[in-house]
Amino acid sequence: MARPHLFLLAIISSSVAVDLSTLPGLLKTISADVFPDLKAIAQDLHAHPETSTQEFHAHDSVVDYYTKRNPGLWDVTPHAYGEPTAFALDFAHKPDGFSGSEDDIPVVGFMAEYDALLGIGHACGHNHIILNGLAAAAMARQALIDLDLPGRIRVIGTPDEENTGGKGRLRDAGAFDSVDVWMMAHPTSVNAVQPMQGRVDAQASFVGATHADAVKTAYEALVLITDLAGKLPGTASTATPVEDVGMFAINVVAQRITFGVAGLSLQDVNSTVQGLLDSTYVGVNYTIAETDEVENGVTLLIEGPGGHASEGNKSPLRLSIETFRTLTSSDKDGVSFFLPGNTTVTELDITTSVRTRYTIDLDPTLEVVTSTIKPKASQITTDRPYPALEVIRPLGERFINLMQDADHGSQSNWNFSTTAPAATDAGFVQDAQIDPDTKELLSVGKVVFHPNFGVCEDRPGAPCGFNHEPIFAQTSGTEYSYGRTEIVARALAQIAVELLQDKGFMREATQLLRR
Repeated sequence: MARPHLFLLAIISSSVAVDLSTLPGLLKTISADVFPDLKAIAQDLHAHPETSTQEFHAHDSVVDYYTKRNPGLWDVTPHAYGEPTAFALDFAHKPDGFSGSEDDIPVVGFMAEYDALLGIGHACGHNHIILNGLAAAAMARQALIDLDLPGRIRVIGTPDEENTGGKGRLRDAGAFDSVDVWMMAHPTSVNAVQPMQGRVDAQASFVGATHADAVKTAYEALVLITDLAGKLPGTASTATPVEDVGMFAINVVAQRITFGVAGLSLQDVNSTVQGLLDSTYVGVNYTIAETDEVENGVTLLIEGPGGHASEGNKSPLRLSIETFRTLTSSDKDGVSFFLPGNTTVTELDITTSVRTRYTIDLDPTLEVVTSTIKPKASQITTDRPYPALEVIRPLGERFINLMQDADHGSQSNWNFSTTAPAATDAGFVQDAQIDPDTKELLSVGKVVFHPNFGVCEDRPGAPCGFNHEPIFAQTSGTEYSYGRTEIVARALAQIAVELLQDKGFMREATQLLRR
């Protein structure tokens, strides 16, 4: 059941009721003051994208804003918790007459991400995640002052979400210890309060006596991985390969793949590819040409929309895999394969992004993938698994209720969803435990609320795509997208103030917290 819009709350140090019915209007006024500067920071970060662990400009932009341009608003910690590009902001308001210590003041936290993707900039929209975190925190901070309410707010700037899990390292260093409830919001193509996947990446090396041998072995493994679709254990489990050649990222399906065939005519190769390229390869196309890189060589340049490693769409790499499969199963002798521009290498690396709906399914799913390709691989390593993120229902209900009211645009298209569209390192912070049989959420290390909000404008010609598709970098730079972030940040700021003042709401939100 949704919580009522009007809150009559009791301050923890007093028996006097606090009427928060004016809070929505107050937050609009505060937003008009604080949001433009923070939006300008986010726009600058969008124009100057930095990949994981290299977010020095983003870090310095926030730190300088709060230490040089607006000193005294927050206690600022640069290079926080041993991470060169992490930061922490802390604020506490203790009204006159408050009888407790600062430790007695309730606290909420916001997480801010700001890393971009190699070659495609902010195609995951993390410029909006940092904006949302900073703006929601700034609005909640000023509301506590204006209403003279007790509360503490903490913001952690969390680098390296995309690659190796910066929040995991920050958690290990104690960054989240002092706060039980953490909030953030992620831009995407649709609105949803939903879980997020577990993820682990398996990096495999394939070696051959010659370049052609290495390519053949690697592509034989790619065929095996492709054929695992629908056969993996767990719920909604997938294994998506990424070819580690040229400019690549481990969680981005490449937009462009080059693939070479030797020993066949251009006409034979072309007819094979034409026979494979049907309507299921959405947006995928190719060009073909003869080459003198190898004797009797034909090169394919296959291009497509790319996208998120969680999507499982038929990609340019998939078309090259099916071309390899078809040609190796034919009765044509003397056919070999090569990578254009890389014909001297005798080792090829493949990263497989293994994803599951629940954390407990990651290990058995990974075991199936690695055991399948192990006979072909010279070496297989894995990175640190990202735990799945579960939905915190009370916060989701309140958030959806706010999104549907007039102050937040009367949005009727917000719902709970059971679909986990991608992974997030926020799962490290939540550390959810579920029942292995029923999959019921049993407990969390920290309460993490992570709604996904749509930033695609509903008008002809507006840029729209899913995260990690190159076009989403355009989406995340539109005025419409920044307007959407302002609304979501305002809603999270309201929830933060309500949590800080309503003991019952805080108890409800933290009922699954492991004490």
